[in-house]
Formats: sequence, C-alpha cells, structure tokens
Amino acid sequence: MSKVLLKRFTAPGTGGSGPQLYPFDLRYPHQPHKLKGPAGCGWAQDFVPFASGSLEAVWARTEQDLPCAFAALDAGRLLDEPEHHPVLRDLIALHWVRSYFYRDTFDRIYTDFRAQSRRWFLTAGQDLIKAAALQEFGLHLTGLEGFQHVVDELLRPTDELFESGALLRIRMEEMFHKVRDRIATAGLEIHIPASGELLIGDTPAQTLRMDGNGRVYGTAIGDATTMVIPLGPKHLLTLGREHTEGVLREEGRDVMNRLQILAATRHVYYRPRSGLERTVLSSLASREAATQK
Repeated sequence: MSKVLLKRFTAPGTGGSGPQLYPFDLRYPHQPHKLKGPAGCGWAQDFVPFASGSLEAVWARTEQDLPCAFAALDAGRLLDEPEHHPVLRDLIALHWVRSYFYRDTFDRIYTDFRAQSRRWFLTAGQDLIKAAALQEFGLHLTGLEGFQHVVDELLRPTDELFESGALLRIRMEEMFHKVRDRIATAGLEIHIPASGELLIGDTPAQTLRMDGNGRVYGTAIGDATTMVIPLGPKHLLTLGREHTEGVLREEGRDVMNRLQILAATRHVYYRPRSGLERTVLSSLASREAATQK
C-alpha cells in the first residue's frame, strides 16, 4: 500500500516517535494493537515474487507525485488542477491490481481453469493428447495412467510460471493498463465527511456496482459502476461522470468504513484516538452473525 496514502491516517506520535497510525489486526480483534508508523504497515513479504519493473516505475512515480496532489486536495484546489487527476486515477488502479483480493482471485481462477483443462484433456481431448505424446515423446498412449502423465508434463511449464509468480506479474500489468484505460476520462468525485473520520483497509481500492439490490462490492471491473478509495480521514474518492465535491453524510461514511473492513484481508488502519475501534468491532460482529445464519 502507498506509504504516502497511509501517512494521511496518522497522528503525531509521542516522545519523538514520528507520525503513527493504529493497525487493527482483524484476525485478533480483541487483542491490543501497537501503534506503528506508515513504514511498518501495509506491506506483505513476497506479495508478487516476480516484480514487474514497468509497474514498479508507475508506482514510484505515483508515490512521488502524490504529495502535490494531496496538497491540492487539502486546499480545495484539486478539481481545478487537472495535472493531479491522472495521479489519483493511477493510485486507484494500482491499488486495485496490487491487492490481496486481485491476487487471490487470480489464484482461484487459474486453479479452477487448470483443473477443468486437465479433465477435458483426459476425456474429450484424448485425441489431442495422443498426437502430442507421439510428437513430443514418441509414445503411443493407451492406459489412463499414461494419459495423466503426458497431460501433467504438458501443463508443467505453465504450472512453474504460476508457482514462481510470473503469471501473476504478467496478468497484473495487463489488468493495470486495462483499468487505467477504462477510467482515463472518469470524473473525480470528492466526498468530505460531515462528521467523524474514514478508515482504510489493506485492500483500499474497491469496485462497486449500484443496482436494485443496493451496493455490491468486489465486482469485476467490467460490471462496476464506480471505483472507490479513501484518501485520508476526511476525503473519499469515487469515480463518476463529472468532477464533483460534496458532503458525505453519517450513513454514507459508515457504509464506506464497513466496506473497507469487510474487504480487508488482515488489517484496517485509522488515526489514533479517532474512536473507530467500535466501528471495526461492530462490523466484525455483524459479519460473524451473518455467517452463522
């Protein structure tokens, strides 16, 4: 997660400790959590084992440009200064693809696709496997065990790319450019809470679809009607048709905070002494009650 973004959720530390935020570990909701600086939060070791140099370059450039964009945001000038708009669009696209949600979705899709492909080769695709076995290994296949061995050998190079993280890296970069193109002309909608504060989760950029069933988060990018990300305790960004700025009422603030909590994998972060621990605990209790029904 962007350290520049996380820093906006900090409060001054004591005893020269520097800015600190409250990292709430969702796995241990009733244990005390130690305040940390932004550098100690929002990262995962070996998240993408195969790093993409070009995607890292975009990330670094975005981090470098964010302070100016946030200064314009805090001063109320953001919507009038278009040079900052691509920075915030890149911020939301980068956080969407560089997330636990996207990685876990990719892993699940690949695993399901591989299993379906293997079943097809061992049933309807046997003629193709016979031809491949003859061409690649000089073998005439007959029994099921031989078919299984050849199928697994043919799938092994792709499996190795998957295990190394190379496939994820390639797909993340492709998806980043797809999302970037899709939102290139989207308007920036800035929402400022009338009261209280916003928190941020470890999967902060979310797709939302608004339909007759209400708000559905975590949808495919093609099904989403907007994307959303908190930009600090007092600013929420959504994408729309036009550039707008408005007030986020208490109900909307609570909905956005619950969204961050429910979408998070491990942690949510908020400003110390903001009183948001009650919101986190309440949301976790509601989720647990729903799963037990």
